[in-house]
Amino acid sequence: MTQGFGEKLIFRYHDYVNTFRDPSSGALSRLLMFKRDHSDRVMLEANRVMMGERWESNARRVGEAAALLHDTARYVQFHAFGTFRDRESFDHADASVEIIQQQGWLRALPEAERHAILSAVRFHNKRGVPPSLTGFDADVAHLVRDADKLDIFRILETAVNDGSLARHPEIAWGLQMEGAPNPEIIEAVSNGESVNYDAIRVFADFVLIQVGWLNGGLHFKTTARFAIERKTLEFRETLLKTLTDDHSGIEHCCAAARKSLEAKTLGHVDTNNPVSGERLVEHAEKKHQNPVGMA
Repeated sequence: MTQGFGEKLIFRYHDYVNTFRDPSSGALSRLLMFKRDHSDRVMLEANRVMMGERWESNARRVGEAAALLHDTARYVQFHAFGTFRDRESFDHADASVEIIQQQGWLRALPEAERHAILSAVRFHNKRGVPPSLTGFDADVAHLVRDADKLDIFRILETAVNDGSLARHPEIAWGLQMEGAPNPEIIEAVSNGESVNYDAIRVFADFVLIQVGWLNGGLHFKTTARFAIERKTLEFRETLLKTLTDDHSGIEHCCAAARKSLEAKTLGHVDTNNPVSGERLVEHAEKKHQNPVGMA
């Protein structure tokens, strides 16, 4: 992917978003602006992670494109259903792949780059990256998942600190603000297991999900380092203790997350073997061995 292609893709994406502006006012609704800005920030976070992991320039452009496009279907979703909750509408990742293909934004790219981007978009909201996704495809998928989490961390912290969460509870799915967390979620987070989102009942559950991401849910060393530097876990532990008296369960979850972050940041980044376009070639040669379905 050339730099020019990447710049053109950003313009084409924002032109698409602008089709959802209100015809009378010419403005995007507040929540759609929120999603547009989120996608821009996920792209920024992805670039920070890639720089920390020493990705080469072409690989970084592919990663940035995947990060930008990951939530493409959110605008249609909110326009049609008035919600960003997938279980009340549709899987926004799968729908994003369909829209990207319909728009033809990636048609001019080599197949391996196109496949990496679409796979990352499709799997960014799933419970995990499937084992069938390997090589550069897996790298890009993990990148988008990590960068998405980094910005979601920021969104929650900003909403709590500036009072916007109280004014706009839909940021946290309109959940009841008070109440003890679901024991099922405490157990899963403590054990570093993926959480069934259907188990979320109150705001404490919503926050614990993010603690769970810190317990083995971040793929790259750089992402874990950012989380530590930004005191992401400390913020959530303090917040949770204001929401419920069940401090023992919270402390257990946070201790497990702290241990996981410390272990991840002890990992090693091989600066002599950066992620490069060679991984794209390798994937293209072996793709028939690890097929991934696309809409």
